[in-house]
Amino acid sequence: MRHSKMMLKFSILVLAFALVSFSAVGQSGKGGGSGRRVMTLNVIVHAPEGVTITKDFFDLYDSGVHQEVDSFSRMDSGSRIVLMIDSSQNLKIDTAALSKVVVALINELYEDDEMMIVGFNESAEIIEDMTPDLKKLQTSPTKLVRKGFPNLYDALIAVSDALSHQAKTGMEKRAIILISDGYDSESKTKFDDMLATLQEENVVLFAIQTPDRTRGALLRDKPKPPAALEKLTTGTGGAIFSATKIEEAAKAISEDLRKNWYRLVYTPSGINTINLRRFLLISHDQKITLRTKGSHPGTFR
Repeated sequence: MRHSKMMLKFSILVLAFALVSFSAVGQSGKGGGSGRRVMTLNVIVHAPEGVTITKDFFDLYDSGVHQEVDSFSRMDSGSRIVLMIDSSQNLKIDTAALSKVVVALINELYEDDEMMIVGFNESAEIIEDMTPDLKKLQTSPTKLVRKGFPNLYDALIAVSDALSHQAKTGMEKRAIILISDGYDSESKTKFDDMLATLQEENVVLFAIQTPDRTRGALLRDKPKPPAALEKLTTGTGGAIFSATKIEEAAKAISEDLRKNWYRLVYTPSGINTINLRRFLLISHDQKITLRTKGSHPGTFR
């Protein structure tokens, strides 16, 4: 009798373990099944003044499969922003003009925004830690040292990691504003890995583009600088602006961060979430445009 009871208890434990394991597979999407994990997307919306945007204004496709949107709402809170400045010696913009670009971006911050300023060449250096203090931020251009060559991809990985560690909640608006021509010198990080990291962290990247120092030359194992900026911005839901029109660019980025940033939540259905997934938002109105990250990396990349 005692032996039978022990066998019964053992069988119950095995069954319980199997049920827990099955549940874990369903949540993570591993084992070839379709995952049921909730997905969050940042969406930048441009719409006519006075129009209240809801989830009924568009369709969402994940890997070509139509998805039901659980919630869609505007984020009115402040942003946590990293301003990344290419401080390499041969960036094709003089120091005075570069300082003007930096100050213009800082001056568009709102009271509840916070910004970190990072200069990068062979390595990335924090010029000013995350702060809402405009006076501190406005002195940052005087601390930049122009030298060396830019390891852009390594710097973006470091900044993404810093944003991840400094995040207060998972619901924050986190963005990078990059001043660069998109050129990378000798980063150890591959471009695709760097972009995937930004996408995993749900960071939106805006680029202030300076003239291409390579003049369109082919680069081994990496995209041309203009193509790199294009892939970074479309891949994360951001946008590119010219450094020669910085006042206009600064206001446009500020509008996107403050008034045009929405959060979309849905539960993926009918897809395998361990694979690379591409997103598509189709507006029902030509006057309304929506941007989100172009894809999300697979579990095994």
